[in-house]
Amino acid sequence: MDQPARLLAPSRKQLGAWYTPPRLVDAIVREAVFDGAVSVLDPACGDGRFLAASGLSQRTGIDLDPDAAAPGVIHDDALFRDWGDARFDVVVGNPPFLNQLSSATTRSGRSQFGGGPYADAAAEFLALAVRLCRPGGRVGLVLPQSLLSARDSAPIRAAVDSVAALRWMWWSDSQMFDASVRVWAGVWEVGGRQEEVRRSFGPDFTELAPVPMPSVWSALLCDAAPPVHEGPVLGDIATFAVDFRGQYYGLIGAVGDDVAGPPLITSGLIEPGRCLWGVRSVRFAKQNYLAPQVAVERLSVPMQRWARARMVPKILIANQTKVIEAVHDSNGEWLPSVPVITCMSAQPERAMRVMASEAATEWVHHQAAGSGLGVGTVRLSPRLLAGIPLR
Repeated sequence: MDQPARLLAPSRKQLGAWYTPPRLVDAIVREAVFDGAVSVLDPACGDGRFLAASGLSQRTGIDLDPDAAAPGVIHDDALFRDWGDARFDVVVGNPPFLNQLSSATTRSGRSQFGGGPYADAAAEFLALAVRLCRPGGRVGLVLPQSLLSARDSAPIRAAVDSVAALRWMWWSDSQMFDASVRVWAGVWEVGGRQEEVRRSFGPDFTELAPVPMPSVWSALLCDAAPPVHEGPVLGDIATFAVDFRGQYYGLIGAVGDDVAGPPLITSGLIEPGRCLWGVRSVRFAKQNYLAPQVAVERLSVPMQRWARARMVPKILIANQTKVIEAVHDSNGEWLPSVPVITCMSAQPERAMRVMASEAATEWVHHQAAGSGLGVGTVRLSPRLLAGIPLR
């Protein structure tokens, strides 16, 4: 009989499997294993290095890969397994990092544990681990830094906060795996009372000052406490929108250096208060351009309507940045390229001043640290920008 599709052996990339450096394994196990613990679970155990490092006598390893090297591994998908009343003293591991709607994933695209449709599978493994850990037990997992602030993982973060206390965390700005993902690790006590969170940083696990548990997990990566604000926000004087793949693909075939039309503005052309169109070359749809323009007449009718709606006075904002990069298109001459964010405001000068302030950059970092692809960058969104305090 053929196996169910979810049990067929996908590739290492499909599994999101990137094996954990021994020093990180040891650090997590040291924090997660406590006196009196007997049983340990790794729900995506791979070669079993977490289980072996735990030193506990009752070890359970689950892995989707039938060729997992650890002896006694159960070939199954932990997220879909019927666990019944099983509970463990310690749950540890490095679960897969893969988007639920990625074409590479073998999962259904819907969160099983309360997250939104784009919740990373790692968030679901965290939710599962907390459920399977007995009161007083500990959960220690390696997770992508994006989980600290991703919108679709917010329900899972809230659920974890309601039943477990974060005791220790580690993160690094350098990549610790072959995958292009920056990671962090957390150890929670299920049923514990939340106290200050001890922190370590970097490949050398440098100890940092402990911090009170913030209301947003991303602030754990910041040195100062998150700013508190009650009052007007940027969304009170401006609206923000971002276009999606429909607009991206709709522009293909109408962009060129040799056509006449509005300039196409990518994130790479936006600096604080300055647009580098015609100065810096850009890449769009796998092609390089020196000064790309859009032949609007070549667009489909719906795309022409989109272009007219965008060719008005506006502010364009790069979507990933260390500081907020925004430029004012006062004459409404430019078209934004996905994923540039468009801001409309009757007070554009004030909106620009707010976004250019150090306070605004500090605020978005506290709210979304770890979400960007580069060190110290954050991925901006309309909701995030709209929440910036007006000062």
